[in-house]
Amino acid sequence: MVCLRFAFALALAVAWSGCVTPAPPAERASEAARELNVNSRFGEITGVLELTAPAMRDRFQVRRAEWGNQVRVVDVELAALTLSDAKHAAVTVDFSWTRVDEGTLRKTRVLQNWEAVDGPWLLVRERRMGGDLGLFGEAVARAETAPRPDVQFPTKVIP
Repeated sequence: MVCLRFAFALALAVAWSGCVTPAPPAERASEAARELNVNSRFGEITGVLELTAPAMRDRFQVRRAEWGNQVRVVDVELAALTLSDAKHAAVTVDFSWTRVDEGTLRKTRVLQNWEAVDGPWLLVRERRMGGDLGLFGEAVARAETAPRPDVQFPTKVIP
């Protein structure tokens, strides 16, 4: 009977140890990047500030100040994740967005650098790699377009 209880306890301990295995660094970095970018897309900037390095927090807020007001982020996609080691990651993020006063869908690719030096993964730097300017409040000259004439055929009356 004691042997049976010991075998059961051993099996339970082995099963339990498999459940508490920590996630690998790539998975934790990906999860942090996804949480930060998706939540900031929906305007939850203050809720994700703990995912940014203290030196980056003010700049992060300034860069996203127009989101929801002048800029509408339509989609966020993590395009790539590269780990240089277990504590440093580079995440490529594709943003699809539009200005609220026009209907043109724009795309911008951003490179984010993440670090997990003393704890959780934190965003330490981001820069635009390519695509459209204006996502982070950059000054962009707007082309004024003249009103277009009516495209309907004129009505003709046959006597």
